[in-house]
Amino acid sequence: MTKVLLTGAGGFIGAHCVEYFLRTTDWDIVALDSFRHKGNYSRLNEVDDLPNERVQIVHYDLSTPLSDPAIKKIGDIDIVLNMASDSAVERSLTDPVFCLRNNYDIVVNMLEYARKVKPKVFFQVSTDEVFGDCPEGEAFAEWQTPCPSNPYAASKAAQEMVAISYWRTFGVPVVLTNT
Repeated sequence: MTKVLLTGAGGFIGAHCVEYFLRTTDWDIVALDSFRHKGNYSRLNEVDDLPNERVQIVHYDLSTPLSDPAIKKIGDIDIVLNMASDSAVERSLTDPVFCLRNNYDIVVNMLEYARKVKPKVFFQVSTDEVFGDCPEGEAFAEWQTPCPSNPYAASKAAQEMVAISYWRTFGVPVVLTNT
């Protein structure tokens, strides 16, 4: 049985991922969220198949390292799907330091967790906004140089760079997505 740790599970995309995985896989899901940004319990409550014995909801602030009790509660993990972030561009313009630190801390803490538990794969969910503005009718190339145009996009570019460094330095099996 595959077990997935999905961070940011109370967010818009995260809740839809939980719902999709319940419908299309037999995976067990640890739905982890701090529920302090845009994530909220109501999104998870709206998932048709919840409550479900295959889903464990864990409330944890990922801007702090995962504690040993939290790691024990999560249990063995095969896949980490890290989509937790403060994703409000507007808030990043009024409070850039919080956004930058929060998103950096999340990825570092999750990659450190991955170093300990050694998942089969670590998906870092990013955004196409790391590349800046794209002229109409064009597309960004894979591995194009990031050129973020706001602090939120810069924080996501930083997450990507940190993830790549953990892949190259520590062998964490990182996959990046720019959705």
